[in-house]
Amino acid sequence: MQERADKSSIWLTIVVPFAMGFFVSMAFKCVNAILAHPLEQELQLASVEMGWITSLFLLTFALMQLPVGLVLDRWGPWKTQSLLFVIGAIGITLFGLASNVTMLAVGRAIMGIGMAGGLMAAFKATADSCKADEVPFYNSIILGVGGLGALMVTSPAKFFELEFGWRTLCFSMAALTLAAAVVAFLAGRNKSTSKDLTSDLRSDIAGLKLIYTDPFFWRVAPLIVVCNGGFIAMLGLWLGPWLQHVVGFSPLQSAHYLFAISLAMTIGFVSGGLIARLAERLAQPLIVIVVWGIAIYIAIQIILVLNIASQNYLIWAAYGISAKAAVLGFAVLTRHFGPQLSGRVVTGANIFVCLFAFAVQYTFGVVLHLWPESSGTAPPATAYQAAFSGLIVLHVLALAWFVFAGRFSRKATRSAK
Repeated sequence: MQERADKSSIWLTIVVPFAMGFFVSMAFKCVNAILAHPLEQELQLASVEMGWITSLFLLTFALMQLPVGLVLDRWGPWKTQSLLFVIGAIGITLFGLASNVTMLAVGRAIMGIGMAGGLMAAFKATADSCKADEVPFYNSIILGVGGLGALMVTSPAKFFELEFGWRTLCFSMAALTLAAAVVAFLAGRNKSTSKDLTSDLRSDIAGLKLIYTDPFFWRVAPLIVVCNGGFIAMLGLWLGPWLQHVVGFSPLQSAHYLFAISLAMTIGFVSGGLIARLAERLAQPLIVIVVWGIAIYIAIQIILVLNIASQNYLIWAAYGISAKAAVLGFAVLTRHFGPQLSGRVVTGANIFVCLFAFAVQYTFGVVLHLWPESSGTAPPATAYQAAFSGLIVLHVLALAWFVFAGRFSRKATRSAK
């Protein structure tokens, strides 16, 4: 009976509020793939300006990760998320009121601050409150609902934007964000803080030092960073223009394909927890599942860059599912470092995910802007393919590093014996 009550509490106080929060966070990350077309037309934005504005979300998001990790371990995830989401609502409201590039940039930067704890707060809550073998399952449920957030800012958001305008879409998202803040606050009102607020800050920083000096962290982190960060950068902005300028779709057709990718991503989120449980029963290390999933992800990206079967929904669905293999890497890290460092280790890795996504999102726009135009005003397909190819090379290097570092550590262990 107690076990059932515990599980009921997990669903009501963790899964529901943090799934709603990650739903909002994913919508914020991905909405500019839909907003790019109306913003470029109304405010006459160039590709490099659109890349800069959109990537600012990821930059401020990244810069907030270490402070958020410390606050999560001190205040707990519920209070942290409530406060940050109020800030996020302010950011999307300013974005909706913007009439120039500067206002758009400021609004987008504040949005990044507000969403900085969207997923990490969820990971912290599950790591602290759930059994270790159940963490991937509950994380996958939260991630799956978050995938629906990305799903909603594809075709549904496009239809809404066409009917009511992009500014009204922004204001609607602000209202939803405030609702998520209230839900998180109410769910955590009876929760105690994770740590005594008078505890020594030095011990918090010592925890970060322990994480960043651990060789295992630096072996796994590049896989998480490059794969998650690259996908965030693409889905958050450049997949929409890719589908239009490389594949040749209209903005509405592109929204339909983004819907398919986000739906597949959601399936990938949910199935990740089930796969993790299956790996446990088969006595397979979770990291092995991560590595094979990333290898498949790289192969699919190569097919897409070559523009093979690009009008087939299945290849894009495979892209969306396989991209989420690296998310399981967060569970690998939290298991390795334990619950006392869970908030700091996930944010400690996520800061690099966001910085990498920022760099990719901005650099992609720079490549398009500097590439010689073949005709008209839009960058040619070859510019998109060159930029995407560079990202794939980084994926391959991260996977190679994981394999090389593993062999090196095994040799070192044998030598020590």
